[in-house]
Amino acid sequence: MTHIFNFTNIPFFPGAPYNIPEKFREILLLLQSFEVAPESERQMKIIRHILLAAVTAVSAASCSDTLKLDFSEQRQFWNGSQGTATRNPAPDSRRTLIVYSAGYNNLSSALRDDIDDISENYLPEGYGYCDNLLVLAHHSVSDYDYRTDNPPCLIRLYRNRDGKAVRDTIKTWPEDTRAVDPSTLTDVLSYVKKNFPSKEYGMIFSSHSTGWLPPQFSMRSIGQDGGTGAEMDVKDFAAAIPFRLSYIIFDACLTGGVEVAYELKDKCEYLVFSSEEILADGMVYTNITSRLLEENPSNLIGVAEDYFGHYDSQSGQYRSALISVVDCSMLDHLADISSGIFGDHAGQLGGIDPSKVQKLNYQTRYFYDFRDILSRIADESEMAEIDTALEDCILYKAHTPYFFSNKVDRFCGLSMYLPTAVSSSYYRDYLNDYYKDFKWNQATNWISDLPIY
Repeated sequence: MTHIFNFTNIPFFPGAPYNIPEKFREILLLLQSFEVAPESERQMKIIRHILLAAVTAVSAASCSDTLKLDFSEQRQFWNGSQGTATRNPAPDSRRTLIVYSAGYNNLSSALRDDIDDISENYLPEGYGYCDNLLVLAHHSVSDYDYRTDNPPCLIRLYRNRDGKAVRDTIKTWPEDTRAVDPSTLTDVLSYVKKNFPSKEYGMIFSSHSTGWLPPQFSMRSIGQDGGTGAEMDVKDFAAAIPFRLSYIIFDACLTGGVEVAYELKDKCEYLVFSSEEILADGMVYTNITSRLLEENPSNLIGVAEDYFGHYDSQSGQYRSALISVVDCSMLDHLADISSGIFGDHAGQLGGIDPSKVQKLNYQTRYFYDFRDILSRIADESEMAEIDTALEDCILYKAHTPYFFSNKVDRFCGLSMYLPTAVSSSYYRDYLNDYYKDFKWNQATNWISDLPIY
C-alpha cells in the first residue's frame, strides 16, 4: 500500500501547517512532495510519530500579550479519526479576518476590551481547515504609558474542542515597530497572505482617524501612535495594502468620505465606515465575528445594522452614530457623473454657502454631506443621475437625528470636503494643495484654481 506523505494527512496542532515557524514549514512543504511506500502500516505509524514529535518540539515556544484572555491553554494536538486519513478542504474554502488593532494611544484600553468581547463570543474552531481570525495587537502596556515599548504581535484566536478560547501568538515584531507605519501594515498583510491561504481576506482597522485630512494637521489622519506621534496619510495607507481585500471595516472616526472611498476602491471590494466620529465603544464586537465568519457570505450590512442599532438605542449624547456600506465597484460611475457636474458648473463651485449645506462633523468644518453639496449647483436631471449612482454605490446608510449637538437632517452615505467652509485663506490653500493629489480629485477636478467668493 502506497501512502502519500502529506502533512494534511498527519494530525498536527490546530491550524497546522500555518502556525508552524517558517523554516520548519519549508521542511514540511518539501516533505509533502515525497512519496513513501513503507512495507507495513507499522512503518507508516512510526514515520508519523517522528514527524509529530518534531513539530511538537519546534512549536513549544509561544509568546504572550496582555490581553484579558485565558491563555493557560497550550497548543492542542488532534489525533483525528482512527479510519483512513483524508485530505482537508482546499484553501479556497475558507476566509481570513484580520483585526488590525493600532492602539498604542489613548484608545488602548478600549481596543483591548474589543478583543475581550471577541474572545467571549463567536470564534472559529481551531482544528481542521477552518476560517482564520487574526489580531495584530499593538497596545500600550498600561494606559498613557508611551515610554515602555510593547512590540506588535500577530495573534490567532480560535476555540478548541473543549470550547475554550485560545490565543496563539504567531509572530512578534521588534519593539520599535509601529503599527501605524505603512511598512508595518504591508508586512503584516503580506505575512498573513503567505501563511494563511484563503479564498478571501477582510480587515477591521481600529484606531484614531480624521479621514482625508493631512497627517499632523489634526494629529489623527489614519491611526495614531501615542509615543512618536506617527500617523498614516490615507494615500500611504492605501498604497501599503499589498493585495485586494474583500472588505475593510473602519472602526475609526471620519473615514466615511468619498475621498477615502475612492482612494481605496482598488484595494477592497466593500467599505464599512462612518462619516462622523465613532464613540469609544466602537463596533459591536460581541457579534462582529459571527457576522463576518459564522455567516456565509460575510454579512457587512449586518455589521452596520448592529452598530447603528446599538447607538440608536442609547439616550442623550450617546445616541450618536452615522454608518455606511459602500460597493467600491460603483465608485467610478459616481466619479464620472460628478466630474460632469463639476465641469458644467465650475463657475458656481466657489460660491457654495456652507451654512446651507449639511455638516457631518459636530466640531470641524472639513466634512459635509456629498449629495447636499452637489444639490447646491446641479439641476434636477443631474441630481437624478447622482441619486441613481448613489443608490448603486451605497448599500446601506443610517444616522441618528443628532450627533452630539449637530443636527443631521440629510445624509447620503458619504461626506466630502467643501473648500468654502474654510474661512482662513492660509489653511484653505494648504488643504486644497494637499487635496489635489487625491485620486478622487484627479478623477473629478473638484478642487480647481477658481477663486472662493
